[in-house]
Amino acid sequence: MTIQQLDWFGRLQDSVPQFLRPIEFRIVQTREEFQAASHLVYREYLKRNYTRQNASQMKLSLYQALPTTATFIAVRRSRVIGTISLIEDSLLGLPIDEAYKLELDRLRRARRHVAEATMLALDTDMFGHGVFTMFHAKKLMLTLRLFKVLFDYLRTSTPADELVACFNPKHQILYDFLQLRPLGRLKSYSSANGNPAVARHLNIAETEQHAKAHVAYRFFFGLTPSAKPFAKKLVLSPADLRTLFVAQTSIFASASPTELHFIKSCYPGYDFQQILQPAFSNPA
Repeated sequence: MTIQQLDWFGRLQDSVPQFLRPIEFRIVQTREEFQAASHLVYREYLKRNYTRQNASQMKLSLYQALPTTATFIAVRRSRVIGTISLIEDSLLGLPIDEAYKLELDRLRRARRHVAEATMLALDTDMFGHGVFTMFHAKKLMLTLRLFKVLFDYLRTSTPADELVACFNPKHQILYDFLQLRPLGRLKSYSSANGNPAVARHLNIAETEQHAKAHVAYRFFFGLTPSAKPFAKKLVLSPADLRTLFVAQTSIFASASPTELHFIKSCYPGYDFQQILQPAFSNPA
């Protein structure tokens, strides 16, 4: 990280920029917020050809049905303007496995508990028109604040010790700031509609050690965070699961028997016979 970047981080720590003061950064607490975040990802990814049109107008996957998945949002005047999700490794694996399973399996064999940062999106309507780029200072500040909430949750509320991410190489500056190290070479990623992607990873313990020496690391890891802000994390109810993954999408219908069995095991006491009743609509 350059001296200029370190200085920039120092200023970011010293005071909250005026631009960020009306914005709340927190974990998703309601289904409505979750849907708004999923719609934001869908809308922004569609602009960049990272996803295809669908009737639900949401970017969702089976991983988001897991109770261990967490979604974080930036909210301004009740409007979700930014979001990112954290998916913990499980018997379902991770979305990044599609392109980088060999690389992730090396981490797993080293007994790393892996979690993936994914579904990052900002409401670009806030910044005017033009090509989206992480070089824009306000976008970068907003994104780093979202990652700060994600890191706090990662450290207080999960057993994960390794963070991974898969992203389009044109967003590389963001992951340079975050000091994620290369994990895999450039590949085509079908989950991003065939666009190119690279993978990176970050070891939590090693990064916490670096925080003692660098202001950039201290922004994310300098203080021991509290788990209290995450107590209101959304727990999907049977009605939520049915609405999101049966009525509005065909995600449960498309899941394999093994995948669906694992999802059911995550919700003991839920009546999945009722949840999986065919919907009257025909979601894409």
